[in-house]
Amino acid sequence: MKITAKMIAEELGVSTATVDRVLNNRKGVSEKTIRRVKRKAEELGYKPNTAAKFLATQKKTNVAFILPIVPNYFWDEMESEIKKAAQVYENFGFEVHVFRVDTIPKEKQILFLQNIIDHNTYDAIVISPHDSDPYTDVINEGVRKGIPIFTLNNDVPLSNRISFVGGDYYRAGFLAAELVHLFSKELKDVVIIREDEDTFQMINKEKGFRAYFQMNEIDVNIHTLPVKSDNIQLDKEWKRVALKYSNAIYVANGILGDIAEHIHEEKYEDYKILIGHDMSEKINKYLQQKIIKSTICQDPSSQAMITVKNVYNYLLLGERSEILETIIKLEIVTPSNASYYIHQ
Repeated sequence: MKITAKMIAEELGVSTATVDRVLNNRKGVSEKTIRRVKRKAEELGYKPNTAAKFLATQKKTNVAFILPIVPNYFWDEMESEIKKAAQVYENFGFEVHVFRVDTIPKEKQILFLQNIIDHNTYDAIVISPHDSDPYTDVINEGVRKGIPIFTLNNDVPLSNRISFVGGDYYRAGFLAAELVHLFSKELKDVVIIREDEDTFQMINKEKGFRAYFQMNEIDVNIHTLPVKSDNIQLDKEWKRVALKYSNAIYVANGILGDIAEHIHEEKYEDYKILIGHDMSEKINKYLQQKIIKSTICQDPSSQAMITVKNVYNYLLLGERSEILETIIKLEIVTPSNASYYIHQ
């Protein structure tokens, strides 16, 4: 049954006009009555008619989404899914504004976030931060100024962000190690390729990967090969040697397709186990050629849809959920099911 302002008014013995003023944040009602109305509305499960409210006020709700640029294939899809999810709420005046910001160095993204907070032109901010701890202070500053801030895909757990939607990177690394082990029981040397920065994501993926072998008492030499996504430099001798003589390679950052291409060009893929993350046309190409054994995906569509819904519910419905994080399940992709993960 739909709860109306009239039903709340009858429960409290006040006029419908008084309840309407409270529910629409208009003046002319005492603080005591405001508290009574809001308490009764929550008790009865009142949900505002956001479409009618927008038609009456024409007030738009603007949300800024701050996304990285690379890897393009992943963030292009995320941007597309965010805009698609927001279309569901456009009749309620809910609008998203997506900004793609360079994260190398991360200070560029932090400065962009700071500028948006300083100008205070958006009703909420969603950010996919490059790292965790360096973003804590600026997110807390925004929240103190009354701007709700949400995190997407990568979290800042020590901040006062409203909620997080994304992956568990420790579990992602752990699963990658399990796949490597399942593909070959005779492992001697394994290489982890990751960003040269010790970001929250990279640290936790490597921790999870190493933990699998430690917990299962598997004796294997694990070598970390740090690279920059925008300047891989695999021509350096020590990197070439590490790749050539390893039994398996785990690509923890967004260059799985590039590493597969390098392995193919160097013609030493026959005895190599290659595992990584995400999906693109290039990754699918090397999956089908059996150069990549498997990749681990965390559905960008679900991340976008849940985040947009959370922001809408928070801003327009006034929902204050106790769920502070939504962890997207890890999905194992092989040549057989890869076609389901390619978005045209």
